[in-house]
Amino acid sequence: MNCKYCQKSIGLLRSLKDRDYCSDAHKAAATTSSARVLRELGELDYSTVDSRDASSEVVEPTKQPPSNVSSTATVLILLALGGVLILSLDSQGGGASGAPETAERRPTWISHQTSSLLSHLPRISAGTELRSDFVSSNLRDWQAAAASASSGWNINNGLLRPGGLRIWSDSKKLADYRFQFEGRIENTSVNWAIRAGDHRNYYATKLMLSGRGDSHTTELVRFSMIGGKETRRVRLPLPLTLDDKAFYQYEIRALSDRFVTIVGGRVIDIFHDPRLRSGGVGFFSEGSERSSIRWAKVTVGEDFVDKLRGFLTFGLILPPME
Repeated sequence: MNCKYCQKSIGLLRSLKDRDYCSDAHKAAATTSSARVLRELGELDYSTVDSRDASSEVVEPTKQPPSNVSSTATVLILLALGGVLILSLDSQGGGASGAPETAERRPTWISHQTSSLLSHLPRISAGTELRSDFVSSNLRDWQAAAASASSGWNINNGLLRPGGLRIWSDSKKLADYRFQFEGRIENTSVNWAIRAGDHRNYYATKLMLSGRGDSHTTELVRFSMIGGKETRRVRLPLPLTLDDKAFYQYEIRALSDRFVTIVGGRVIDIFHDPRLRSGGVGFFSEGSERSSIRWAKVTVGEDFVDKLRGFLTFGLILPPME
């Protein structure tokens, strides 16, 4: 048994107490590391499995751009909330006066002011979602390399079984996104690619199962394909037990030079690599590897202002934003 944090062997006495970590310090360090990542993601409901980047080649992370939502925006949000509360009280007062309701509700002065405040909030690119449920055998949206047009892909009973790498055409020009899919390992591994601008440049990941039943082990293998040459192959043993007959939800988040992999609601891998700044998603299999994919989707950005408007102005009539 190896420590999930430092990968060193766990002593016999220690293994009687903890089969995952060689010391309390390493257990705490792993938990802290994962919790920090989840705080940054803003989703502390995830459980975590920390995996260290074992690459022998260290990639220096680039500085992250400042948050789009500044302190000024926070003040505006608070003001908007205040406007909502005032309008709510005003509406209650109006109802008490017994004035008849008009057939057409119009924005009040407070509504106009609240809308004006919201219009000054910074906007993030509008939310976009690509989705494929593989209900037909048409693979025109998935681009194969020119030399392998018949790359072994097939769709049967709503399940995709990938062969050679294909890239989702509509995603090729994207940069930051959330890639999600539901898949099952049928033999050895399920494999995917992100930031794939073409078939010579992408980041690849394999989630692999070895052995059978209770004795099987799980590991994550990832590598980079840059200019058609493989670099930085990393193998990470995972303290994760997967049923090789079950479907799991996979999620990969790409943000600038930072990538987070989540399987079944557990963070299993985090790494940084600044070399590929844009590119889409894809699936592939090699050799005897086989997997089934039930659906896949890519979500790009969210319209922060529209979400905020919906949350803060429930029940209010606001004029349209220009």
